[in-house]
Amino acid sequence: MTNTLHQLEESKPVRHILIADDLGTIEYSIEGMLNKHPAVTSGRLTFETAQVTNPNDIPATVELAWDMGVTYDLALVDLDFGSRRAGGSQSHGLTALRLLAEATPHTTTALYTADVEGNRELMLRAAFELSPHKPSTWISKSLEPPRQAEAICDLLDGRDPPLGAHLRPYYNRPEHLKLHTVCGTRTQLRLWQALALGLENRVQIAAQAGASPSTLDKFVAHARAFILDCMPPPASPEGARAAIPAARSANLALAVRFAYTNRAFFDDPELEQFVVR
Repeated sequence: MTNTLHQLEESKPVRHILIADDLGTIEYSIEGMLNKHPAVTSGRLTFETAQVTNPNDIPATVELAWDMGVTYDLALVDLDFGSRRAGGSQSHGLTALRLLAEATPHTTTALYTADVEGNRELMLRAAFELSPHKPSTWISKSLEPPRQAEAICDLLDGRDPPLGAHLRPYYNRPEHLKLHTVCGTRTQLRLWQALALGLENRVQIAAQAGASPSTLDKFVAHARAFILDCMPPPASPEGARAAIPAARSANLALAVRFAYTNRAFFDDPELEQFVVR
């Protein structure tokens, strides 16, 4: 009887996880979390991990694994690959999602990234609202390790994690506040890229984008509600939300600040795949 149980344990398939993250040590952190989960400590679930630190390495990694008889059950994808750091990838998580869909379409993908900071809010919106290769969920790195491990094990078992409060806005956002309304055409993308240069003169910004100053004025006025939804104005000392003037110059200043802060997102080459003429 003991031998039979031992053979059954040995016959359980190994689940393979591919991690796409520029932080080289993240693989060991994930392994450490999973090794403490009851599904793993009981022997019910076994796993192996592999990692790429550049999204463009995904096809070769998948092909090498395929040659060894391995297919990936789950891919955990970071969003911001640190392009502003020396040697950082110019591609980000949006590229990783596309390359995974092309190289291993049957692999479940999940975003594995920090809570919203820097460019991540726009990247999250793009992943869930613009990308045709939508991830199944988002696991925040700020969650307690046991909750992260639980979500990963659920995905390995073929179960979708519950739709938590952090994910609901990306599924239930009002249409007029979705990313495609302000970054759905090449003209809009060029305007964002020009704004992200940090120029202050509206004529210079418009010329950089190949548009007229009046087109720029209309655009920043239109984008105002979207920007405030992404980046609410700070509260006043009394706790009330401070108003931001809606004058043309104020709209432009707000858009320049927002675009410059998120310049790595607007310079992401993958955005060209999502916009229309």
